[in-house]
Amino acid sequence: MLSKADSTGKPVWYVRLYHDGRERRFGSFSTKTKAREFYEKAKLEQKEGRFFPERYQVGGYAKLAEVLEEYLMAFTGRSERDERRYKKTWLDLLPGARLNAITPALLETLRGKLSEGGRSPQTVNRYMQFLRRVLRKAVRDGKIFSC
Repeated sequence: MLSKADSTGKPVWYVRLYHDGRERRFGSFSTKTKAREFYEKAKLEQKEGRFFPERYQVGGYAKLAEVLEEYLMAFTGRSERDERRYKKTWLDLLPGARLNAITPALLETLRGKLSEGGRSPQTVNRYMQFLRRVLRKAVRDGKIFSC
């Protein structure tokens, strides 16, 4: 278990479990007791072979197109034209993608595709920075969880 402070400074508890050789985090729980109860229940389910983390994971199922649109609606910077161009390119590269389908390996592949299109390395970095900003906002809004 681990705790983090929320925006008001109050501790929020998370449970860390290893499943299929990978650490997964579950939460947030308002009290340590609730987190411990979840942990004990999940460990029992793992022991009995009934543990399916998808049941407990919330978020990550939003579509990239929705998140990009929300980001642009809230955008107040100077380069809205560039932001719209980045959005269009990412929608062309990832049509209909859900946030939980975007993996680091996929991003490296897409970075290569962006480079093949005749873009300079600096321009490719701008596309990646745009997506990073969008995904950070999605994490902040609870649409996807970071590990």
